[in-house]
Amino acid sequence: METQKVIFLNKTLNLRMAGLLYIPAQFDLSKNYPAVVVTGPMLSVKEQAQSVYAKRLAESGYVTLVFDGTYFGESEGTPRGQELPNVKELDIEAAVDYLVSLPYVDNDRIGGLGICGSGSYMSVAGVKEPRLKAITAIVPAISDISTSAMAGFFKPEDEVKTAKEAYEKGEGEIKYLNFMPRVFDEGAAYYYTARGNRQRWSNKVVAWSQLELVKYNVTNIMKDMKKPYLVITGENAWSKGVSEEVYGAVPHDNKEMHIIPEAGHFDLYDLEPFVSGAFEHILPFFGKNL
Repeated sequence: METQKVIFLNKTLNLRMAGLLYIPAQFDLSKNYPAVVVTGPMLSVKEQAQSVYAKRLAESGYVTLVFDGTYFGESEGTPRGQELPNVKELDIEAAVDYLVSLPYVDNDRIGGLGICGSGSYMSVAGVKEPRLKAITAIVPAISDISTSAMAGFFKPEDEVKTAKEAYEKGEGEIKYLNFMPRVFDEGAAYYYTARGNRQRWSNKVVAWSQLELVKYNVTNIMKDMKKPYLVITGENAWSKGVSEEVYGAVPHDNKEMHIIPEAGHFDLYDLEPFVSGAFEHILPFFGKNL
């Protein structure tokens, strides 16, 4: 397997994005390869959980692309740390733009895989981006944020709006939400240890991101999903109910949901035997649908 650093453009925002392209071993330039865009948890950078899955897919013959979202990691965009659903969707579109530009990628065999928050973003991209042919969501964690425990990270709406207006006038500092506190034991065991702590990752998100997040209702959007769809969650995942809700909203029968025994939410980011258990379903699903 070969890894290449790549740069591509979010054309709508005219901002450059940093990515890692994973190329299968024994690459043959005369062949066309299926490809998968792989995206990670909210606030994540490309070297975290998404690369765990991208590498495994590349080992199985897929060209895979991970990237830092706009406003994160090595990608452009200010202020840093804005977690905006519409931008996440534009980022996925930009990643697909890049893949279709590669002469060895089969443009009719491009899929998407998203983890945690982007399990939901990628699900929505499956509805909106016609070039994605099949979607896998790993522990998707967003259905209706306004009614979820995630809203507990939010500040009072008036305070956030006032801060945004002041910043835009050049009169105030950025306010942040703490999206992954150390007291969240399961998350801390990933993000604050060698498992998941990576350069350029931060748990802080620009506070006015919540103004868009609170309106983001994935369940309603998934009612228009028409593509093959796979959801994988864990038996003990805190997000299991959300995953079931998003899956249940898909109206067709060309969908699968699998629950990995004994796995918690963060176990499915990187730990064995849980990731291998997920791939027992991921590879047949993409093999059939890409």
